[in-house]
Amino acid sequence: MTTEPTAFTATERALGLHHTVATAVADLIDNSIDAGATHVLLRFLQSGRRITGLRVVDDGRGMDADTIDAAMRYGVQRAYGVADQGHFGVGLKAASLSQADTVTVYSRAAENLPVARRLAVDDRHDPPRLSTLPDADAAKVIAAARPRFPFETGTVVEWRGIRTFPNTASAQDQVAWLETVVGDLLAHLGLVFHRLIATGLAITIDVLDEAIGRAGAPRTVRGIDPFGYRMSGRAGYPRPLAALGRDAGQAHIWPARSSAPEYKLGGLPGRDSQGFFVYRNDRLLHAGGWLGVLRPRPDWALARVSVDLDDVLAQHITINPEKSGVTLDATLSAALHQALTDDYLDDAATTAVAARRVQRRPISVVEPGIGLPDEVADEFADSFSFVDTAEPVAIGWRVLAADRFFEVDLESRTLWLNARFRTQLGGRRRSADDVPVLRTLVYLLAQDMFDAVRHSARQVEQMDAWQRVLIAALAADEGSPK
Repeated sequence: MTTEPTAFTATERALGLHHTVATAVADLIDNSIDAGATHVLLRFLQSGRRITGLRVVDDGRGMDADTIDAAMRYGVQRAYGVADQGHFGVGLKAASLSQADTVTVYSRAAENLPVARRLAVDDRHDPPRLSTLPDADAAKVIAAARPRFPFETGTVVEWRGIRTFPNTASAQDQVAWLETVVGDLLAHLGLVFHRLIATGLAITIDVLDEAIGRAGAPRTVRGIDPFGYRMSGRAGYPRPLAALGRDAGQAHIWPARSSAPEYKLGGLPGRDSQGFFVYRNDRLLHAGGWLGVLRPRPDWALARVSVDLDDVLAQHITINPEKSGVTLDATLSAALHQALTDDYLDDAATTAVAARRVQRRPISVVEPGIGLPDEVADEFADSFSFVDTAEPVAIGWRVLAADRFFEVDLESRTLWLNARFRTQLGGRRRSADDVPVLRTLVYLLAQDMFDAVRHSARQVEQMDAWQRVLIAALAADEGSPK
């Protein structure tokens, strides 16, 4: 095996710093797609109780010696076609080294011997070392891959020394972590590649026991279409959204009260995903949010706009290095603001309001913001009128003193529940609206405390009394037989 240092500029060192496991894997899948792959396997490598590595296996064209050298060297830029998913020319390297200390690429192209190259770092700030592995090693790994699809040509990207993997020896912790990261991958990749999955791309995930060389049952990544409703929420939609003298996107209005996973992306309330969904070559680059054009509003919960980049729009949009977000320039931002505020957002708001039951709402409360499931937020709107002198209030978890059950934070307009008790109360760490009954009850108890600039002595005394009773109830629950 021969090893050599690589050139490594400050710019290249910074690329990929904000990758997660899911966004880094998506970047590798982009390379697979550009190589003509129709099947991609994500394979976690397990040794005993520990997850020790990750492989991305595809059935694309593969690489010969010259191609893999260019792919693994810094400072070598390839020319991308207009239909390619690649954009910056450093995706494989930046994505891999953002997560792992060592990335090894094994590849086999038609009518060529298998080849392998390795990049390794001792420190994230040091230049990576590039190694050429024997062809026999490449052939051995490729022959042993057996990815459950034809693998005459293709590539295996292997991460080792993964910094984001858990170090604990606890089998329970390893299993919990693996289930979490697989769930994240299923959700993220299903959303990012939903159009390509719908047209034939197959992505699966499994776990390989390295001791016996056998993989468990695969899990298939299912497409999650953020515009996958059966019937539009309003007649006349979707319709083109004109900006810069062209159709810049398609304006959609979701049907009200939807509980579909395509609406509640990642399990979050659907209203959290209002806004723009930006695509390039059918690959999702940005999911939800108004990109600074507007501030989100609850009444616009049903509004989503799909934007497909073309040569003109691309001149006004900057894609971040992780390909998980975009930034608009002032010209496009102003044009989209005009297009959105003509009548589209009014139509979305009218649709949401019309879906609510018509009934008397004699009781007023401060409006809840994020932190409740959509159906609970809708019921608030149906059952109460909202105080017009107070901004909405978020509900979330934060570690508080052990003698505090909640905190009324007037500055951030947030009702904080004490995260010390989250597990005991049945909460789930990766949910933004877990234990909805608890959230709702505490909010109803404390909501009028947010209709003030500061709290009176009487209000402080009242909240202290509530705290003592709730903490006593927690202690009683902890001591009761299970």
